Amino acid sequence: MKLPYGTKKAIKQYLKERCSKHKAAHILRKTERIYTSFVREAPAPNIMNFLRCQYYGGLSVFAFYETMNGKVDENTLQEILWSMLLFGGDIRQKKILHIRFSGTWLQKAVYAALKRYSAFVNSKIDKGEWKNTWRIIADPCHHKNGFSMPMMNCPVFDFAKKHGYEHLMPLFCGSDFKVAEKFGLILIREHTEAEGFEKCDFWYLFSGEKKI
Repeated sequence: MKLPYGTKKAIKQYLKERCSKHKAAHILRKTERIYTSFVREAPAPNIMNFLRCQYYGGLSVFAFYETMNGKVDENTLQEILWSMLLFGGDIRQKKILHIRFSGTWLQKAVYAALKRYSAFVNSKIDKGEWKNTWRIIADPCHHKNGFSMPMMNCPVFDFAKKHGYEHLMPLFCGSDFKVAEKFGLILIREHTEAEGFEKCDFWYLFSGEKKI
C-alpha cells in the first residue's frame, strides 16, 4: 500500500540528504510494508469520514518511526508530520484566510455541517459499524467567535497506546497549532486525550477575534 503523499514526500527529502538512492529505496519499501500491515490491522471507515486521511497519515508516520527503529530525531518527525497534515505543503508558506466568519451565515453553515456529520458518525459508532474514528462535538460551549469542535475517541492515540508510541503524541497534538497558524487561525486548546483527558479541545479563532 502506498504511503500518503505528504508523508512520502518528506521522507524522500530526508533520505535524499542522508543516504544513497539504493538505501533510500529500501527504507521506503520497508516503511510501506509496515504501513500496509498497520492499515490492515486497524482500518479506518471507508466512507463519509473526512478525517480518514489524517488517521492513515498518522499510521504512516508511525511506520517510518518503526522502520528507523526509533532512531530518528524529533525535528525530522515534526517536518514529516507537517508535510503529512498539509498533503505535501510547506508549513512556512503562509496562506492567510482573509474572510469574515464569526456572526455570519458561513459560521452557521459550518456548525450545521458539523452537527449533521457528528450525528452520522455517532450513529455508525454506536451501531458498531465504525470503530476507528473521532467523535466530534459541535460548539458545546456556544462560543460567539470562531468555531469550536472538541473531539473524542482519537484512533491515532489508541493505535499509539497499543504499539508503544505514546511518547510521540505531543508531536502529533502540537502540530495542530502550527497548521492553524499557517492559515492565520489561532487554536485554543487546554487538554487532549493523550494527556489523559476525555476529549481534545479544538476552538479556532480568526485573526483579531477575541475569546467569547
